[in-house]
Amino acid sequence: MGEVEISVEAIPLVDDNAKVDPMNTGFKWYLPKETSFEDSHQMDGSKWTISGHDMQVLSASVPAGNTISTEVGTLLFAHPSMKTEVDLTLFQGAAGCQRICGGESCVKVNMTNEGTSDAYVGLTPNFPAKVIPLVFGGDVKPGSSVIAKPGALMAQLGDVDVGCNIDSNPLTCCCAGLGLCRQKLNRTSGGNPGMVFLNAGGTIVMKDLGVDETVTVDGGSVLAYEDTVQLGVVYAGRCFTCCFGGEGFFNTTMKGPGKIYMQSMNIYRYANAVTTTVVEERGGGDDSGD
Repeated sequence: MGEVEISVEAIPLVDDNAKVDPMNTGFKWYLPKETSFEDSHQMDGSKWTISGHDMQVLSASVPAGNTISTEVGTLLFAHPSMKTEVDLTLFQGAAGCQRICGGESCVKVNMTNEGTSDAYVGLTPNFPAKVIPLVFGGDVKPGSSVIAKPGALMAQLGDVDVGCNIDSNPLTCCCAGLGLCRQKLNRTSGGNPGMVFLNAGGTIVMKDLGVDETVTVDGGSVLAYEDTVQLGVVYAGRCFTCCFGGEGFFNTTMKGPGKIYMQSMNIYRYANAVTTTVVEERGGGDDSGD
């Protein structure tokens, strides 16, 4: 029996009326429409909305008996009817191992509404970040999967498979900046519609690459991309440039078709900036203890 196509809601990731690309680069700034802050969206019976301009909060209204799955430590607030349970994915066989290899914790948190009416829950990333909603069959083309940076997943609604994508190319595996195993996110085959919420730092930009269109990017700033996009590498320049240009020996290339999502301040760059600042302040000779 063939899979039944179910229409799903595409989330307005960018405000089409805003002048967000004056240089005509094709990269659109993540700028939710103002109505996105006021209106709620629906997925698998649950209503949800994202609040704030940075360090955002995902608020959801979960029907009785429904569940929202999230990562460890993301809870901000919840209705008393929302009960928390954990799944030890380590003991879920191949599916659990794939999830862990994709960069997720060996523990998945499930919050279920055990009441008789809708109950609310608020989630927030574990570091200063924005929340990026991606609907399969809407924001993500039907039949496509999302390849995400390890640890990018924050929460999910509906039927979603979380696994891993293994890069079998030694060159891109070692030099593209995404490692051997990346997260692979897709709608469960034959299941209900599903969506994921990714966490990403800094300014978020998105580009929909055309067929054979190629763009050079910083591999560490890649958040996610559709599985139709081909990953590659190019030399960053001559020897002197590679050693002192700050980008290493290789830059990452991404070839369409498909969407790519970039973040200007990933967690590792943020942690390095904070550490550098603390070290410099401590080395400044201020022993006053203030």
